[in-house]
Amino acid sequence: MKLVNTITKFVAGSNKYFDIFECKVDEVEAYTSASDKLMIKVTIDGTEYSGLHNKWVYDFLCENEGTDSFVVMWRAPKGDHMLAYVKDIWVNHLEGNDKNEAIKEEDIPSREEGEAFVYMWVDQDDKKYIGKHKGSTSDGYICSSEKVLEEIENNPANFTRTILAYGTDEEMLELETMLIMQLKATRSGMYYNLSNNLRKD
Repeated sequence: MKLVNTITKFVAGSNKYFDIFECKVDEVEAYTSASDKLMIKVTIDGTEYSGLHNKWVYDFLCENEGTDSFVVMWRAPKGDHMLAYVKDIWVNHLEGNDKNEAIKEEDIPSREEGEAFVYMWVDQDDKKYIGKHKGSTSDGYICSSEKVLEEIENNPANFTRTILAYGTDEEMLELETMLIMQLKATRSGMYYNLSNNLRKD
């Protein structure tokens, strides 16, 4: 895969970054995820990449399977590439109209220098709490849950924190909400979460 352009585009409430690669897609497949979402999976040089399904993108990939072409990849919050589903980006590149959206690598904020992050606390019984914080990982913030906060303060050795992703506050709120909903955390006895940011449960 040869990187030929990186662009920024406002998608789903925040600016996101997309890499465009020249490559040959060896295999294209449509499938349904465990959360019942229609997805696309491609194989490039032995590596698989997935993303949400878009009919135009899927048809384009199938038409160009096995030939020299290109793919558009979203730089997901965790830093991994996912196949982009936004048709406009593919069409603009195909027509040579994406130059005004190009961005230099040095102008892309580092994930570890983002203004916010998503974290997960796990206790000794493997019960978890997912949260988002706007600030630094070293600023002393613990969480917004009074129950989890009390338990951590009383038994700090029983909890470990893992940083799941860095990014803008908007990106991290979106990711936190998506994780809580996909994991059904507010309905599971294995999570401390009581809210999914959309409504109080």
